[in-house]
Amino acid sequence: MTSILIVEDEALIASDLQMRLEDMGYRVVGVAATGKEALKLIAEKRPDLVLMDIVLRGEMDGVDVARRVKELRVPVVFLTAYSDPETIGRARRAGAYGYLLKPYDDRTLRVTVETALKRYRADIRDLLKVPKERKTGAVPGVLVVEDEAIVAADLSHKLEEAGFRVVGVEDTGEGAVSAAAELQPDVVIMDVYLRGEMDGIEAAEVIQGEYGIPVIYLTAYSDDSTLSRILETEPYGYLLKPFSTEQLRAEIEVVLQTIRDMEDYSRRMHEVIVTKAEEMKIEKTGVFFVSSVILGLAAYGFITRSMTWLMYTLFIPVVYSLLHLSFSYRKPERPVSDSMPMVSVIVPANNEENTIERCVETLSSLDYHVNGRRNYEIIVVNDGSTDRTGEILEELVKRYRHLKVVTRRAPFAFNGKGYALNDGVALADGDIIAVFDADARVEPDFLRNIVPYLDGDDVAGAQSRVRMYNADENLLTRMQDLEFAIFGNVIMRSR
Repeated sequence: MTSILIVEDEALIASDLQMRLEDMGYRVVGVAATGKEALKLIAEKRPDLVLMDIVLRGEMDGVDVARRVKELRVPVVFLTAYSDPETIGRARRAGAYGYLLKPYDDRTLRVTVETALKRYRADIRDLLKVPKERKTGAVPGVLVVEDEAIVAADLSHKLEEAGFRVVGVEDTGEGAVSAAAELQPDVVIMDVYLRGEMDGIEAAEVIQGEYGIPVIYLTAYSDDSTLSRILETEPYGYLLKPFSTEQLRAEIEVVLQTIRDMEDYSRRMHEVIVTKAEEMKIEKTGVFFVSSVILGLAAYGFITRSMTWLMYTLFIPVVYSLLHLSFSYRKPERPVSDSMPMVSVIVPANNEENTIERCVETLSSLDYHVNGRRNYEIIVVNDGSTDRTGEILEELVKRYRHLKVVTRRAPFAFNGKGYALNDGVALADGDIIAVFDADARVEPDFLRNIVPYLDGDDVAGAQSRVRMYNADENLLTRMQDLEFAIFGNVIMRSR
């Protein structure tokens, strides 16, 4: 069942909206009245869709919230009574999947929700595809497809009034396909019922599928069969007649910005994948080369019965280790700063049911307060855990007000610790980011001791030593503790 989070500061409106959505078959996972509460619930619940009022209580409005959660890839539809250019512009830049003007009826609400969900799922499916290069002019070009001449003329007037450029007007599906191929508009406004053998839905399939041009449907019909056919084409927008110039402008601008955001995200994802593939290729080549040399030397040694090469092979790392050891005796200078900036502690966690509770408890015991108030927050990123990690975090959130939980689900989960940390950073309020593993335990004075080392224009980060808290349990834990002692005390300090 589709999950929806409502963000609305008017209790009666929120209650009415929840009832209407549940009657339509959706599951409402929560209601938030402030931006801060919305941010927390979006990260924690990870709903399929957020219906977000723009004007909210507190310092953070709906656009601010949408901008903060943009990297979490949660689709947002704005609900608002405001349609002025400034509000639409802010909403557009926040990357919404829809813009619903109040007051709205059930028909409009359902169409907007279904269109946003369908479009979002299509975007996620195509996320790793290399986006096509688009040439967008200073003024976006719109192709109008409408078989009623008077309606087409009125629509063209509204588009120009809204600041768009009408590149053409067609009244048949066949003509729309030909015009789209020739004119390459930025967006097509498509009526569903047209003259000729091809209707608007069939034409939209060709235009979006073959030319990659977004289509916004325009119709007076929203019956289930028509809506079902429209949703199969994964539309970018849906306008019900009659509509205002403000609705038209908002719909087009939100669609164009969504496309730009998804293309930018896909491009960045593709670049990361290509870079990782190149790095893996270099790494494999290096391993193959070194292994080949060692195996060649070993074969040569057995054939000639000479192991001189082995002595040199072992001598080099010994000298390297001795150099590290000598440099490690230089003690780092103790900082004199007593500043205590806000710290965001981020903990990525995947299937950590055995350690996450103790980790949160020990981090919550940190003695890092300013004027008697805790000056740090804890953000646990639940990276697609399949064990009881999520359930444990739900209970911990109730106990610790300073704890935030970010839930990651497929297809965004399991793609690396860096991505999980980025989701945590998106919600962080601190001036300093501290990263801990989910099995970490620290002393209460940890932040007080390490934060002063960051006070300097030439300092980008600080790495603390790591030791095993269960080193005496068995041989394996003692060996691991020794490894961390060498790495932290010798290698890291010498660097």
